[in-house]
Amino acid sequence: MGKIEEVEYIINNKKVTIRNGRVQDAEKLINLIKKVGKETDFLLKNPDEFNPTVKEEEKFIQSQIDSEVDLLIVAETDGEIIGICGLNGNMNKKIRHSAEFGLAIEQESCGMGIGKKLMKAGIQWGKENGISRITLKVDTNNYRAISLYLKLGFEIEGTLRNDKMLVDGSYISGYTMALLL
Repeated sequence: MGKIEEVEYIINNKKVTIRNGRVQDAEKLINLIKKVGKETDFLLKNPDEFNPTVKEEEKFIQSQIDSEVDLLIVAETDGEIIGICGLNGNMNKKIRHSAEFGLAIEQESCGMGIGKKLMKAGIQWGKENGISRITLKVDTNNYRAISLYLKLGFEIEGTLRNDKMLVDGSYISGYTMALLL
């Protein structure tokens, strides 16, 4: 499990490849998450809280590759990783049918359909691997992401009041959303 078929698209006159994450992507993935963390407040960690070593990131990627219930895929163009999507499942029998999505796209590549393509690949993988419920969390003010998730069939199941505290000490609420396959 944990693998998709590599697919190439032409988006804005550039070749974008959706593929499985690889151990040798470690440094590029660290750089992507740090970059996205500086561009938005929507990630769970502040930029200064994400400091894995390349070795630690390689170990994490390998654990995703080896997992029966997790998927790690990336969007790449011109040798650079511009987006990442993770689907994290469960080994426990009672919740084996469910998995949680995570998605991050660099700001300059947002709005081109890359996130949609990554998520569709993850949803398809879920269908093929016994996943019948995919969940995610999203900030209530992340309108672009919410719109994407709704278009893909996700529904809002609940509101998490004051779910996240921002650097300035203010709080933001979040939604839990789910897609039943």
